[in-house]
Amino acid sequence: MARGDLVGVIREFTSSIVNPFDLDELLHRLMGHATQVVDAAGAGVMLATERGDLDFVAASEQRVIEAEQHQADLKAGACFEAYTTNRVVTVEDLGTDRRWPDYAQRVASLGLCSVLGVPMNAFGQTIGVINFYREGPSSWSREDVDGAEIITSMGAGYVLSANHLRAQHTLSEQLHAAIGSRDLIGQAKGVLMAREEVNADTAFEMLRRRSQDQNRRLRDLAQEIVTDHEVRTNASGERPGEGA
Repeated sequence: MARGDLVGVIREFTSSIVNPFDLDELLHRLMGHATQVVDAAGAGVMLATERGDLDFVAASEQRVIEAEQHQADLKAGACFEAYTTNRVVTVEDLGTDRRWPDYAQRVASLGLCSVLGVPMNAFGQTIGVINFYREGPSSWSREDVDGAEIITSMGAGYVLSANHLRAQHTLSEQLHAAIGSRDLIGQAKGVLMAREEVNADTAFEMLRRRSQDQNRRLRDLAQEIVTDHEVRTNASGERPGEGA
């Protein structure tokens, strides 16, 4: 693929991103564009798991989904080879290649004959692999490999960015939840202080002890106390904060 065409593919992909949090959508879109870069019939991506192996994540079409899922089940194939060696793996003809017979037979039965596996590297570690497939026997040129590596590097960058954004989003949600819990526990302490005529430290100790004895979350217990107090207050016609 010419340099201008590669730039066009990258520009088209980046401009089509709708939700940077949605890693699944990002990778599916990337696979669709990846096939244009090396004139491939299809492409699929596997990402490293906490267990240290690979899981199939996204593909450009159904037969590649089947090929990648079969590879994941076998834990053998071009993708796993590229992952374990951290090197580009090329297969010109799966019909004559003897490295992974079960994988090769299944992929060939799907009408795919040659494969290019490119590791996704980030910060000194391999985080996944992108496989590119062609229908007929094919030698993968230096230009093919270069283009595939550019797309793969871009994919690795998006994986890390999406994970980082989701982590920030999750942290923000957790922070809001923590602040909400803090305020709720404060309200429950106020109810207990007024009702039991104790100070703040004693009220919190009462909450904590009851939480442990009942094996319940402190937030849930605080919510129950506050809700019960509001119900009692409304029933008695008192304003909140009176007659606690």
